[in-house]
Amino acid sequence: MAHLLGAEALHLEYPTRVVFDAVTVGINEGDRIGIVGRNGDGKSSLLRLLAGRIEPDSGRVTRRGGVRMGVLDQADTLDGASTVGYAIVGDRPEHEWAGDPKVRDVIAGLVPDISWEARIDTLSGGQRRRVALAVLLVGDWDIIALDEPTNHLDVEGITWLASHLRSRWARNAGGLLIITHDRWFLDEVATVTWEVHDRIVEAFEGGYAAYVLQRVERDRQAASIEAKRQNLMKKELAWLRRGAPARTAKPKFRIEAANQLIEDVPPLRDRIELNRLAVARLGKEVIDLLDAGVSFDGREVLRDIEWRIAPGERTAILGANGAGKSTLLGLIAGTVQPTAGRVKRGKTVKLGVLDQQFRELEDIAGDRVRDVLARAKTSYVIDGKEITPARLLERLGFAREHLSARVGELSGGQKRRLQLLLVLLSEPNLIVLDEPSNDVDTDMLAAMEDLFDSCRARSSSSPTIVTWWSGSPTSSMRSWAAGCGICPAVWTSTCGCVRRSPTRHPVSSSLSRTPRLRRLRRGCPVRKSGLRARNSARRNADWSD
Repeated sequence: MAHLLGAEALHLEYPTRVVFDAVTVGINEGDRIGIVGRNGDGKSSLLRLLAGRIEPDSGRVTRRGGVRMGVLDQADTLDGASTVGYAIVGDRPEHEWAGDPKVRDVIAGLVPDISWEARIDTLSGGQRRRVALAVLLVGDWDIIALDEPTNHLDVEGITWLASHLRSRWARNAGGLLIITHDRWFLDEVATVTWEVHDRIVEAFEGGYAAYVLQRVERDRQAASIEAKRQNLMKKELAWLRRGAPARTAKPKFRIEAANQLIEDVPPLRDRIELNRLAVARLGKEVIDLLDAGVSFDGREVLRDIEWRIAPGERTAILGANGAGKSTLLGLIAGTVQPTAGRVKRGKTVKLGVLDQQFRELEDIAGDRVRDVLARAKTSYVIDGKEITPARLLERLGFAREHLSARVGELSGGQKRRLQLLLVLLSEPNLIVLDEPSNDVDTDMLAAMEDLFDSCRARSSSSPTIVTWWSGSPTSSMRSWAAGCGICPAVWTSTCGCVRRSPTRHPVSSSLSRTPRLRRLRRGCPVRKSGLRARNSARRNADWSD
């Protein structure tokens, strides 16, 4: 396969830390590469290095002559004043772009329901992401690099994007680089997985599932080697403690060997820990939406919303891009005022909001993380123990050197972690989360789910969680599981209406077509006999709770 792009002995260093040290990678024709790793380990930096947007401190990036590379940034870079049509096709005559089947396919797949004359700044987060993808995909590229392309996209958008990327080039043509934490998407698209960690890039064959299996085997082998090294180190240390008979000095090579073993102990990788924080007392009345409606420029987004949020309630809001999910959360948070009906708020409600665009971090982008935490309380009590905000941030996966970084220099996932911590430190009793799984890695997703799932153990003082995830149909399995387990109540937003779903979470269409699940959802018994019948009834009761 022909070479497209490569990097040799890359070294990248920031004032607070070294990101890459002697990294060498290559991209050939036909490569479909998924890039995974913890937040802040350098995934987006690697993409920018390969795209030529930043220069390495040493090493070089090589590109075959004439290779064209298109990049989708993690942040929204669209001009809010331009229209959808101009952003996608520019000044090209209509007969020119309309006669291109590739352009027609992209427009039909990503923006069929968005007005061609709509201004970018009037679109929802998901619609803006669709337009940004369309702007990139209508171009003719040899290599496409996507940084978190599934952020803000709904199920249909993610499914279409995966199908398009699989069929965009012939099997042994083109190159694809994808940074995403959507496991289903990686399995659908990637044939090679790069893991970025500890200043290196490690390659694995296959998509996410194959990568996990190979990494488990790698970790098992590493654990075996480490166990042998520890046993040898114990023997050497025991020998050092013993006095050598007939002489007062020990052989120098034995001391050097023991010291080398001690110095070679690898540092522990940051473990993510989240604990339940104290919350303000919450009364019986939280927030009531009474016949509420919202219209923008004469267009009705929501209408006749009747929703009384109860203490301790955990609700997931689902819907397609542009259906009004963020507008509904804005009604609850008070950032959007109803044009019809009213919103009634309890006197004891203390709100914490995690939004899509990091708006609360914009004013502190030039401040260092340590200074931001210094403005908070000096300590917090968690499970009866006092702990500082800086220590809490370390539990969220930040290394000590990150505390000296400026907020604007953090990666998207690190900003999301800091944003979540600031929300939790305000000790809210009503938490509103808009796309909380965007940008965060799989370890952080698991920690977030454990944190919010722990709210079940509380009574009326529990924070009320109103959130929504968009993810792939069977994917982002963590996100779907979060919808099922963390938020038993599910509301769906379609055509300006919001209704409560009868189940915990919509079952995927492929599963709901099976006779057994159809009978369970209707409440019909499944005929079985003997012990199998009793076990089946017990499982069905657990499933329906």
